[in-house]
Amino acid sequence: MPSIVSSHLIEPSPEGFHWYALKVFYNRVVYLKSLIDHEGMETYVPLQTVEQFESGRLVYVEKQLIPSLLFVRCQEDWLVKFKNTHNEDFMFYTSAESRKPGTIRDEEMRSFILVTSAGAGRNVKYFGADAPEYRTGDRVRVIDGIYKGAEGYIKRIKKDRKLVVSVTGVAVVAVSYIHPSYLEKI
Repeated sequence: MPSIVSSHLIEPSPEGFHWYALKVFYNRVVYLKSLIDHEGMETYVPLQTVEQFESGRLVYVEKQLIPSLLFVRCQEDWLVKFKNTHNEDFMFYTSAESRKPGTIRDEEMRSFILVTSAGAGRNVKYFGADAPEYRTGDRVRVIDGIYKGAEGYIKRIKKDRKLVVSVTGVAVVAVSYIHPSYLEKI
């Protein structure tokens, strides 16, 4: 299940295409991702590399950072039609104003992908969408290092300074300490 390289998001979405978040049921993320990829739509699954012992040796395995979450970049009408044929497999996150699929801004998605894909998610902690205590404070942009270009908030979490990046209403992740010289206030 390869992840998207963050360079895909340097370009804005094509006309009419937006990012959407899907909550996938019954452990079918890989299955649903392959169906959507086959349709020619762009997908993203945040992954992390974890260490585990198998047959007495240490191996590194990629696992989903946020179980049951799949992002797709497509047109809204395509997503609604796809939902009608795969209703039992997933639901899409809706916008606050309507029951329509909620769009995710390209800039927000770019920062999220950058943070969750740099270093295969090894130092990323998932907090869930309901972590408003981590969403206040100064907004910053990372100007150097592996997270260069990411935007978020700096917060102290468990006595450590972290960069907190969110996809509004979907997910909040935090990455390890970033030196202040790599940050600029927005």
